Amino acid sequence: MKRKFAIIIYLLLFAAATTFAQTKPKSKEKPPTLKELQEMQKEMQQGMEEKTEEEKKELEKAGFKMPDMNAIQKSGVTDKQLKKAWEDDNLIVPKKDALRIAQALSLTLTNADMAAFVSKTQQKVLLKLSADTKANGQLLSQAAKAQKESVAYSAIGLWIDGKPTLALYLMGEAVKENPANSNNLNNYAAMLSMCGAEELALPILNNINKRYPKNSSILNNITQAWLGLGDIDKADRYADSTIRIAAFHPQANMAKCLIEESKGNIPAAVAAGKKAIKSSFSIQKQNKLESLGYKLKPEDLSWDKPMPQDPMGLEKFVWPDYPSNVDQSMILEKKWDAFKVECFKKLDELQNKLEKVEKDREAIKEKRTELAMQGKADPQAMPYPLSAAKAMIKLSYLIAPDYGPNLTFVFANDFEGVMLASKKLEGFKEIRNTKNIAFSKKYEDLFGEGKSNPFDAACSEDNGIRNNYLASSNEVLQKANNSYINTFRRKASDHLYYIQYTMWPEDFELAKINAQIAWLEFIAKQQVEFMNKSSYCQPKKVKDSTGTLQNFDDVACKYTSTMKMGLGSITQQCSNITLAFDFGGLKIDLKENNETNKMDGTVIIGISKGFDGPMGTEIETSAGAKIDFDKTGITDVGAIVGAEVTVAGQTVIGAEATITINSGTSVSGKGILQGVNK
Repeated sequence: MKRKFAIIIYLLLFAAATTFAQTKPKSKEKPPTLKELQEMQKEMQQGMEEKTEEEKKELEKAGFKMPDMNAIQKSGVTDKQLKKAWEDDNLIVPKKDALRIAQALSLTLTNADMAAFVSKTQQKVLLKLSADTKANGQLLSQAAKAQKESVAYSAIGLWIDGKPTLALYLMGEAVKENPANSNNLNNYAAMLSMCGAEELALPILNNINKRYPKNSSILNNITQAWLGLGDIDKADRYADSTIRIAAFHPQANMAKCLIEESKGNIPAAVAAGKKAIKSSFSIQKQNKLESLGYKLKPEDLSWDKPMPQDPMGLEKFVWPDYPSNVDQSMILEKKWDAFKVECFKKLDELQNKLEKVEKDREAIKEKRTELAMQGKADPQAMPYPLSAAKAMIKLSYLIAPDYGPNLTFVFANDFEGVMLASKKLEGFKEIRNTKNIAFSKKYEDLFGEGKSNPFDAACSEDNGIRNNYLASSNEVLQKANNSYINTFRRKASDHLYYIQYTMWPEDFELAKINAQIAWLEFIAKQQVEFMNKSSYCQPKKVKDSTGTLQNFDDVACKYTSTMKMGLGSITQQCSNITLAFDFGGLKIDLKENNETNKMDGTVIIGISKGFDGPMGTEIETSAGAKIDFDKTGITDVGAIVGAEVTVAGQTVIGAEATITINSGTSVSGKGILQGVNK
């Protein structure tokens, strides 16, 4: 009955959290009452009635079920019990679990004991797994071996992808097969801990900690296990030990943040939270800092994605000079006419391309909306890519002067200089007109039959007036236009870089074409003054020559990082982060729910010669990366200390890499292994 009541409470809280999901921290929310839950159910029921049968089936496949309020009311649940369940679910740090702490302390493993302990632990784990999970796990294990891929590292890929039961099965079997592999032991212990069996994880972690002292990954996992058991003092000591080795360790600092908050030491909690998020971003950490009264600044986040200079190749675009005299004007005007023809031809091509891109973009958006409506846990169903939240903070300085990403690429404030130059032109015209009047009066009686007809003098003086006008007006116009062009180059590049990490690729493609159109329109429509030679001058043949308009450089993503994980691989290409599996043609239904409720962690993957044991964030590698995840999925991917990135911004970490899990903070006893050691 007690177990049944706990499930009912959990379903109620899940329904409330689902209905009122917000970005603000949970600590500011209030527990729901039975009356509020009834109102929520009515709204949810109404929403379900409006869905088609196909949409309802998709929601059921995704694991969504309507709570049975009648059954809940019959169970005798009270508002007081709901309040307590809500408060327990929102604890800053877990309550002390004396029984499980005693179990963890009761066992000290030697190397010789490890095989038997792991085998016994895996037997307990298997009792918690469904028949389908065990059957699929066996198939995946066979597929990995057939493809000569690591079973253990395939488990980590599935773990990050939110398939904890399959991951537990595979990792447990891998450890049983080779209980001497310290890295796999660490990863298995981390999984046990995050799934609610911290008392089983600690004997393993204590053993490998003796073998590999001062290893930040092992120390962090011990930190998180003690925190999960509610022994805050031990968790605090191990967190300090971890941070002494790796000052910005994301998970150990997050544990420290929660511990300090639970003590009421908010400044220390903020300091630890800032270290936790520095190189491992997540919205969950951001929300925690905001709940502590701190708003993130760009300098609080690290950024390792190369920023290309002049990605569109605008520097190579060349147009005719501005004429400063009538001789130049007669040649350059023809060049400008030819240049504009080329620009407008290219603009027509871009407009046609824009229409196609907009059409394709709409189709992609519709598919993304459809995925979201079906309730599928797919990154493609999100309104923004995974990198967006971090990039919006870190790269905000790139768009700050314009108060947001400019998708039309017309920078109005910076265009004022061009407008002022155009106004100054009126003053130069007035001066020219005044001089022209004086010139006309001077020569009006000197031309005609029987008169002196001083053509050379009039030609020279008239051209002098025209040359002065061209020199003064075009100098001002060219200076203003060049100023805006230089600003455009910089700002367009900054905005495109920002958009590349904050918007989906189809949005970026649209922005890129808009930037190219805005560029061509401006350089083609630069205001340039032209004047022919004086009519008093003898006509001369003008030599004409034209150039060719340059093409834009392809603004492709200059950052790609691929990490191999057994049967899976994680690739980040600017805003896109994807996790793909190759099961060798094996068809397996992997639609399992995230049963661990809260699962935060960091995976370190790297290649370091002469290194043995679990990897740490402080270890220098020839190629390495950190992958951060929480209950929403992957939250951040970044290079680690010493990792070499090629000039093209591509990092590929192959099968020879070591992959190590650093468990994150979780609330004790909430995972699928709850009660496994009883």
